[in-house]
Amino acid sequence: MSSSQRTPTKVVVSVGGVLAAVVAATAALARPFAAPRRPRVAFQPLSVYEPDAAGRPVFSPFHLDTQPMRALVLFNFERDPDSIYEGLEPQAFDDDVHGRGLLVIGWRVDGLVDVFHDPQLRLDPATYAIAGAGLHRMAARDLSGGRVELGPTGASVDLAFTDLADRPIRLVVRETDTRPRRPFGLLAPMGSAATDPPALPLVYAKDFYFVRRSGSEVRIEIDGREHRSDTLPLLLDNTWMHFVRYSATPFVALWNHRDHDTADVLSTSGVTTRAGGARYELRANGPFREIQRMSRDEGGQQVTVDFAPALPHLLALRDGARVDGSFRVSTEPPAGVVTGTWHVVRHGRRVEVEVVPSGGWTPGDAQPMARLLFRVISMFRSWPTTYRWSGTVEVPAPTADLDGSIPLTSRWSRVGRTRPRSPAAAEVRSDAALPGRSHQSAGVGR
Repeated sequence: MSSSQRTPTKVVVSVGGVLAAVVAATAALARPFAAPRRPRVAFQPLSVYEPDAAGRPVFSPFHLDTQPMRALVLFNFERDPDSIYEGLEPQAFDDDVHGRGLLVIGWRVDGLVDVFHDPQLRLDPATYAIAGAGLHRMAARDLSGGRVELGPTGASVDLAFTDLADRPIRLVVRETDTRPRRPFGLLAPMGSAATDPPALPLVYAKDFYFVRRSGSEVRIEIDGREHRSDTLPLLLDNTWMHFVRYSATPFVALWNHRDHDTADVLSTSGVTTRAGGARYELRANGPFREIQRMSRDEGGQQVTVDFAPALPHLLALRDGARVDGSFRVSTEPPAGVVTGTWHVVRHGRRVEVEVVPSGGWTPGDAQPMARLLFRVISMFRSWPTTYRWSGTVEVPAPTADLDGSIPLTSRWSRVGRTRPRSPAAAEVRSDAALPGRSHQSAGVGR
């Protein structure tokens, strides 16, 4: 037999080997994530304390704020952008903090954001400083005729408004594919593109999903021109998806917002206490009280920060003492964990605290293709590692009469990070590592 007659067999074997490699690679990328090991709970050595300082007040340099939200939907059209916008994000509210109504965040190509909102919503412009390169402008718009509804059969969106240039914008999603959906929880990368973050934004989307391309209408119309939505370069539930994603009742927590200029003094009459809207769990270490955990609830959901070992009794530290530990941020319902380290040092009348989310985010339970997505687009898991928080507390004199708070100065910074070309979507080559697919770009969140 000639060599040319044997070639087809070699091609079949070669193709078979490639397919086997693709299957193996996909299976490896889609394997479950190993949960971060819970650190061993230990006590601070008593040698870090001044022996006669046990009676000094216990305070917390940390703060947890939460913001309720009924629903959010994110449209990316970075591959077919407008001259001003490359992403639009409707949000729906119905709570005592904001009131009832809708807003739309316009993710601009220059990295800033515009916010269009129902006039009756109660909004703090500082909230949007954490989005992209910061807030460009807020503008009231009548969105009362709009609709943002999420349910078992998907998303239903119909919104129309005008932008700052008085151009008409309309967003529509209609899903008719009634096959079962398997939403999953994630930590939305809201803070991935922030240049001057006022807080660590922990936006937990417990029921996160994408709009299916089959049986769905998606319209992004700006000034009479229709823009194509970006698409997800992998299958979820055996279906191709638009890069239009949504979450019902996302849980928004802000850790250590820089607007807090005092450290809360805690009651030590029991093992639990409340301050600044957060619940604290204390533990005794000899005559000293240390902070084991802080948590905050919002709408039946909870965010918890565990410290190991417990955060020391800061006002009782001896001069020159240095203490280190780790922390773990989790939620209920579960949506993965953020881990990192904390460091404390006492310098005379100052206590300096640093927080480093060095472990990033580890996803919780999710379907295999979602796990593949989190591995291929590493930014989902790594963006918190570029945040650093530093706080300084001026230690009051032992005889000072404290009024429930102690002055605190603090700030967040970003380190070891190259700013993405598109802050609105933090563009990456999302399918560069997907076996058997050509390169194309896709946004991966806010």
